[in-house]
Amino acid sequence: MAIEFKKEDKTAVFLNPFTNFERAEAKCQLRRDPLTGRTGRLAHFVGFSPPAADFAGIIEKSRENCPFCPENVFSLTPQFDPDQIPEGRLEYGESVLFPNLLPYDAHSGLAVLCRSHFKTLSEFSPKIIEDAVINCRNYLDRVIADKKTTYGLVTWNYMPAAGSSQVHPHFQVYATETPGNFLGQMIDASRNYRQSHNRTYWEDYLEAEIKNQQRLIHQGQQSVWLTDFVSLSPLTDVIGIFPGKQTLFDLDKAAVEEGAAIINAILDCLGQQGVYSLNLAWLPAAAGMEDHWLQVRISPRLYLAPNVWCTDTPSLVSQYQESFMIRAPEEVAGEIKRFVQHRSS
Repeated sequence: MAIEFKKEDKTAVFLNPFTNFERAEAKCQLRRDPLTGRTGRLAHFVGFSPPAADFAGIIEKSRENCPFCPENVFSLTPQFDPDQIPEGRLEYGESVLFPNLLPYDAHSGLAVLCRSHFKTLSEFSPKIIEDAVINCRNYLDRVIADKKTTYGLVTWNYMPAAGSSQVHPHFQVYATETPGNFLGQMIDASRNYRQSHNRTYWEDYLEAEIKNQQRLIHQGQQSVWLTDFVSLSPLTDVIGIFPGKQTLFDLDKAAVEEGAAIINAILDCLGQQGVYSLNLAWLPAAAGMEDHWLQVRISPRLYLAPNVWCTDTPSLVSQYQESFMIRAPEEVAGEIKRFVQHRSS
């Protein structure tokens, strides 16, 4: 079954005040996600790069009495009910995991990634990411009673533009029977695709993306990495897909290591491009849902105009649920691909 990447070019016409009101044109594009049909718009900001934002004051101020720093994490963070986690907290490498005081579900935790209060995106290491993911998976393994009905979700809000209320790097992790609208729509659409075509959508999708090469970043032994045709982020999402896997529990040691290494390389690349904030989410199925393949999505976040703290979620995004991109996924894929290839050479 051929996967269709539908797009429609649009042209806006106006009289430009910066060229003595001469007639001018601006191009934009409407795109449609091949799985769910959700739409997004590519509006070219020629030569756009993330405007710098000064977080120095926030970082230093937040260091005072930070509950996630090593000197405070065991005295200022809660412990699990001993009937759930007798140890009170879970540790793996530098990662420390404990209950979320503002839980998203009955089983909801936070996993501090590292001892350092702040790291730029270029300062993380594969080991830090790998250990935090394993710590979250260990927690989910302890609290999920039925893996066939419960989703183990792991997310990361890195820095304030991504919705983080704490500078110190940390994951959110929770077990839930409700996967959320975005993931739920993907799972439903994947199921419908299989019922209609007797094939797995993600197999056909990767086959199409690998063939056209436009958004492909890297093919590993355990995973495939590419930019999303219709991204959630204005700066374009990067997604990693683990063929044939449904949950974090399906990943062996080699797969976790590979995923952490590629995530780390992508973070480094984004950091060197001036990205200072992002969301990351693991998007699993429940156990046995073979229609959907496990993936991780990295969505760079920014202030469009830091001088007035203009966010990247205007009404188009928050009310109409319509994403907009100011950098073409194909362009971003080429940049990250060259960076990853250089790192691995």
